[in-house]
Amino acid sequence: MQWLRNEVQHHATTGEQLLGLFTALKSWFGSDDFRGCAFINTSGETGDAQSPVRLLAKAHKQKLYEFALELCNAHGTPEPEQQAAHLLILMDGAITVALVMGDVTAADKARDMARTLLKL
Repeated sequence: MQWLRNEVQHHATTGEQLLGLFTALKSWFGSDDFRGCAFINTSGETGDAQSPVRLLAKAHKQKLYEFALELCNAHGTPEPEQQAAHLLILMDGAITVALVMGDVTAADKARDMARTLLKL
C-alpha cells in the first residue's frame, strides 16, 4: 500500500494524483513479478467470509478505499465516498483484467473511465 502512496504523491495536482492511481497500476502490471492482487487471489480460495485471510483482505481493501477517499476529499470531488468506491472497483477490475487477460492496458482503460467519472 505504501508503494502506491509513494507513486501517487509525486503528481503535482490532486486530479493528477487521482489518475496517478492507474499510472501506478500500469507500471505494476508491466513488471516481471506481477501476479495480480494477493488479497483478491487468496480471498477467492477461502469460502468462509470470516476467515482470517478474508478479514485481512477486507482490511487491505478498506485501506485502499480510504486512500482513494482521501484523494477525492483533497480534490473536492462531489460525493467522495461514492466516487472512492467507484475508484476501488475500477482498480480491482483493472488488476483482474491485467492478470487474467494479460492486458497491461487495462490500467489505461480504467484511468479513462475514472477521468470521465470524476470529470477531470
